[in-house]
Amino acid sequence: MSEEAPRRIPLTTPAASAAAALGCYAAQVGPCVRACDGLTARYGSPARTICPACRHEEALADAARQRG
Repeated sequence: MSEEAPRRIPLTTPAASAAAALGCYAAQVGPCVRACDGLTARYGSPARTICPACRHEEALADAARQRG
């Protein structure tokens, strides 16, 4: 069973469009702290400083390390 990776939302994406994809308000959108050139819900109650694409990559790396 393969899970599709979330797409990175480019920094050039309008805040309103990114907010719709991230499920937050435009004022809550900001850059990923990993400097991956992606956007995330950076501010407010849904704050996730790491974008969905980076979180997915991190989860895959953790799973690979656990498999050994």
